[in-house]
Amino acid sequence: MAFEHVLTDEKLKKYMKGSDFKQYMSIKENHEPLSSKIADKVAKAILSWAEDMGATHYTHWFFPLTGKSAEKQVNFIDIKDNKIIKNFCGSSLTKGETDASSFPSEGERVTFEARGYTVLDTTSPVFIKQYKDIKVLYIPTAFIGYNGVSLDEKMPLLRANERLSNVATKLLNMLGKKDVKSVNTDLGIEQEYFMINQKMYQKRKDLVLTGRTLFGAKPSISQETYHHYFERIDGSLCEFMHEVDEELSKMGVIAKVQHNEVAPAQHEIVQRYFSTTVACDQNRLCMDALDEVAKRHNMKVLFHEKPFMDVNGSGKHNNWSMATNTGINLLDVGKVDEDIFMLFLVSILSAIDKHYDLLRLSTAGAGNDQRLGGNEAPPSVISVYIGEDIENMIEAYIGTLKKHKKDVSTMDLKTTYLAPIIKDNFDRNRTSPFAFTGNKFEFRMLGASQSPALANAVLSTIVADQLEKVIEKLESQKTIKEIVKQSYEQHKKIVFNGNSYDNEWREEAKRRGLVDIKDSITAFDSLLDAKNIKMFEENNVLSKREIKVRYLSYIKTYYESILTEAVVLLNILNKQIVPSLLDYLRYILKTEKKCKLNKLKFSHLKKTAEDINNRVIALTKNSGKLQEILDEVETLTDAKQKAVVCRDKILPLLNKSRQIFDEIEHKIPKKFKPFPTYDDMLFD
Repeated sequence: MAFEHVLTDEKLKKYMKGSDFKQYMSIKENHEPLSSKIADKVAKAILSWAEDMGATHYTHWFFPLTGKSAEKQVNFIDIKDNKIIKNFCGSSLTKGETDASSFPSEGERVTFEARGYTVLDTTSPVFIKQYKDIKVLYIPTAFIGYNGVSLDEKMPLLRANERLSNVATKLLNMLGKKDVKSVNTDLGIEQEYFMINQKMYQKRKDLVLTGRTLFGAKPSISQETYHHYFERIDGSLCEFMHEVDEELSKMGVIAKVQHNEVAPAQHEIVQRYFSTTVACDQNRLCMDALDEVAKRHNMKVLFHEKPFMDVNGSGKHNNWSMATNTGINLLDVGKVDEDIFMLFLVSILSAIDKHYDLLRLSTAGAGNDQRLGGNEAPPSVISVYIGEDIENMIEAYIGTLKKHKKDVSTMDLKTTYLAPIIKDNFDRNRTSPFAFTGNKFEFRMLGASQSPALANAVLSTIVADQLEKVIEKLESQKTIKEIVKQSYEQHKKIVFNGNSYDNEWREEAKRRGLVDIKDSITAFDSLLDAKNIKMFEENNVLSKREIKVRYLSYIKTYYESILTEAVVLLNILNKQIVPSLLDYLRYILKTEKKCKLNKLKFSHLKKTAEDINNRVIALTKNSGKLQEILDEVETLTDAKQKAVVCRDKILPLLNKSRQIFDEIEHKIPKKFKPFPTYDDMLFD
């Protein structure tokens, strides 16, 4: 049953007195502090509901800078005066405590001053998660250190959304929309993933330990044949997808769409739109459900951005919009006042043009570096697609083009057997990093494994910053059309409606002054740019200390992931690949003797033997170089230096080892292959 395990406002109302419930709802809606008195009453109601649902434990659910969720389960049962009681009060609901030094804090929290807090997030509902017969109450929270410094992904998002709401509301009130009390950002997430046989997965130590294959030749058939995209969903896969739907719907996550993706063994699930903080929470639940249900089916879900080289990678498409509390989507062209639409549209364009580096930062990571830039994902240079129709609307609005008339014609399909359809006023551009799709923007750069929280915190912050400047211009008596014209002409270089995969676009982007941030380390550096620090601080989203924590955490995660890949690669080479190649070489030499005894020709096998021998020598030599670099990294103390060495020295050696083996993998008989191949995993 949908929402069965979610404590909705309607359910909460049944467990509280009418006056107490109204007071609590007023506090939530007006973003007021939650008093201890009301918190106690809410906690009592939540406990009653949780008991009725069969929950025995509760947990504060939070998102440290590890890229994963965290929790500490606490039993409701306690002992007081030698009596067993259920202990869950307002302070249990609103505040939890954890050892903050055991999470990424980069010096903010250390072992001798380790206290950290989890704090109730009132924007996201509590829910129950079930593990077989065990039920646990989950309380969404933010995570801070003892000194109030944010150490998580959620706090910046909450601050940014509140800032955007305040600024956008003020602007709309100035424009005559006095009934608007708040503006929310809404989010729909498309999550891509691969799914392979669990037994195959366990035999691939690179997948198990790093999330991606460090070796593997291109499969016999890949996405080039277009056979897998939207292909028929067979019985077992259909069962899996519907089981995921059922698990998610209980927790309030509605999977609107599921289908086969372009690459073999790749799929996609699309969440229904919710407010941004809820949608981000739900995306983690979605990923967890996919993983847990797959295990029941003896399968393994892969969220790495590039688990298979030469095969399309996986992204997370971020469909973002803004709506008022009165139900108006501010990006719904044709349905919102033209002045308002234009002001918000050009504010978004100017925000992205000024802070493209922060958007790129929000998608940075070693995994996504493997994916971005190929003909499967947006390029690393940021641009915005708005379509010719919207572009013409803007030009007409500012007076540089004759009045634009929308094309609402019905398409002629040359047969009466098909229902008539009206052609949309805009096309879809799947090559654009940031594309307008009629009533929202689709940010396509996020990697499949990444949390969408940072990207949406950045979006809300940079847009709020630009809307504040619009307010200042209106207060200085500038007209709306003047503001739109000036802003659009200054920032329209960020607009590109063509094919972003085209090599000519990179040259055109350079001429426009758009910067291509190709790797994560360069993207991370943008976080320390003075203009970005100032912008985050002025909008009360991140302090300089909080920015430093994130920068060091991102750098550390980057180099640690590559160092792990290097160690795993050496292990696989020494324990699997080289022994397998030598076994095959010995087999060939034995065969040579038999051939000579029987006076048979051996020339083709001899060439193979020479090739294998040369590759073993090359792999060994490359491994020696790699180990030398790893030893060098051990002596470094500066995080940035470690990351640079990983990028510039270790990654090329990893790719070289891969190339040496992958070129011969198809020539090795199955009995001598060291592990399952791409064909085995993708077409099992």
